[in-house]
Amino acid sequence: MTRSTLPVALVLLAFAVAGCSNDSPSAGTSGESAPPPDDGRFAVLPGSGFRSDGSFDARMTCDSPADYSPPLVFRHVPTGTTELLVSMVDEDKTSPQGDPLIHWVEWKIPPTSAGLTEHVKPDQAREGLNDLHEATYVGPCPPPGQTHHYRFTLLALSKSLNLPYGSAVRTVLRAAKPFVLDTATFVAAYHRRTLVRRERLVVIDLSSARALALRLWPARQLSPLARRPALSERD
Repeated sequence: MTRSTLPVALVLLAFAVAGCSNDSPSAGTSGESAPPPDDGRFAVLPGSGFRSDGSFDARMTCDSPADYSPPLVFRHVPTGTTELLVSMVDEDKTSPQGDPLIHWVEWKIPPTSAGLTEHVKPDQAREGLNDLHEATYVGPCPPPGQTHHYRFTLLALSKSLNLPYGSAVRTVLRAAKPFVLDTATFVAAYHRRTLVRRERLVVIDLSSARALALRLWPARQLSPLARRPALSERD
């Protein structure tokens, strides 16, 4: 079978990855979210690092090398709480167990805590081995161009959990279930920007290019790399 050729043309295929489309890192608007009115109930709320519509800022996701754990605000922890437990699951991604994918479980949070600071784990707190095989917070990472929704749940527990750091997250959640005094939740979305691959085909006629180069730069001024010596000039 004959191959198709371009006898006097050099074909250059240039691939430019246009970093991203015009989609913003998240679907929300910039700025920080304003806390909702205090209704006197046990609550967990997005902290000051979330966007103004309550969606994730990119720095708390896989789109940032930091992938910071998010700031959270706690309100009205029930009397009798011994410790707090927080979890985050992806409601749009199914785990191998058939339930929502678990990104994060942290327990032994003091009941006197007013919340969690961005990228800070309380000294005594422990984190479970999540569905992504890491015993730490792992931020949102939906496929490019998709929006996933992540549910945060705060549990007020009447008894401390004496499970070791790195325990499987479902083991931790099962152990906590009999001691739940109250539950608070909220959902935050993250829209992952779309990567757009653009291709450009450039065809250069070498004979025309050389003729133009010789007009612009006489042969004696061409560098050795640009000018191939004639046979008479070679050693």
